[in-house]
Amino acid sequence: MSTILSQFRTLEDLVNCLNKERKLLRDIFGDRKTHVYTMDLAMELVEHRRERIQFLIDYGVIHESGSFLELEDIYQKFFEEVLDVNEEINIASVKECIDSLKENITYYLKETNEKRKCQYLYTIRKKLRDTGLRTLKNVIDLKRNVDTTYKQEPNYEIKKQKLKNLDEKKTGIETLIKECEKLIDTDKAFFLLTSDPHMARTIVDVRNDFNDAYHNLYAVEKQIIEYLHLIEQQNIFLKKIRHLKYLRDQLTIKENTNILQVISDKSPLWMENRQYNKMRLSINMIQSSDDMAVIIRRVGKMQGVIRKSRTPAPPLTKDDLAENTSTLTEINPQEVWNAFKAGSNDLFSFILSYDYKQERTLAQHAVLFCQLTVQHPEECQITERYATYKTLEFPLIYAK
Repeated sequence: MSTILSQFRTLEDLVNCLNKERKLLRDIFGDRKTHVYTMDLAMELVEHRRERIQFLIDYGVIHESGSFLELEDIYQKFFEEVLDVNEEINIASVKECIDSLKENITYYLKETNEKRKCQYLYTIRKKLRDTGLRTLKNVIDLKRNVDTTYKQEPNYEIKKQKLKNLDEKKTGIETLIKECEKLIDTDKAFFLLTSDPHMARTIVDVRNDFNDAYHNLYAVEKQIIEYLHLIEQQNIFLKKIRHLKYLRDQLTIKENTNILQVISDKSPLWMENRQYNKMRLSINMIQSSDDMAVIIRRVGKMQGVIRKSRTPAPPLTKDDLAENTSTLTEINPQEVWNAFKAGSNDLFSFILSYDYKQERTLAQHAVLFCQLTVQHPEECQITERYATYKTLEFPLIYAK
């Protein structure tokens, strides 16, 4: 019969509970891989008050497994995520973010209410940011797991299989990155969304996350190939060692191999003891001898220790003191909109004829057109008529 767990009513109750039993939770979390944290150890930390442990069990923070205590999965995963000590590569979470991103883009395009539309825009920006962060975190976890698997897994066959599985996860991460990049590059909604400065910044950040992820995935791929090659070489070497041991046990190693001749011909330097000759120089001699100073500088140069002399910097010239200024021209969308409201032209024709004091491209005009439409939806009178300028078709929009 299943037990219905109690629930924390407020965030304050949850935080207070975790803080009160922090020592117990810390020890249980530290033993999460060994699963040997006993009830007796827990009773010592809570001053032999069984009701404190029972409270954590009733509220689903820990659970009993025989005579041992374990953290519930939801809290264990939370602690591992926050402390960045998890070993699981959760590609599914990235896939869920991308699917949710597609759904909210569809809702955004179909929504007519501006308030709900802003809510969908916020959700899209949040999901897009989560996609980049989760992808980058998965790549970091992947790299750590590759190193840990090669260095700590004692079974060669399991080690080889784990590395192959990690290589498949690397391919899965690359596929998700390409899927998200394709969504950003080809979805028509993102052309409208980039008019929002926060969304544009988020897209840039996500592209940077993906760029870092690509570089790390390339390094992980090289590392996996190298580790698999080393494992294969170790397997071959181990088979040879086992065969030599078998011949030795059969007392036929001298007759069937030339191992004695090979060993006698070898005299590797690394097997010899290294001789250390300690020489302590007199401080007085170092301070008073010019020859010793020359020798010290020579040794420092050989070891790459070079003390750079400090010389005064040359005086500033007239060119250095000359005032060099540059003018950066920017377009103020609010000024353009105020001027548009005072006229009678449609929005795009007004944008084409506006005096910007600089040359602008058709793409820049189109971006400004979308930006003003999104920023002032309630002040725009959007008609069902369309006009064409060069290769661009646009709706006729007037000020109310």
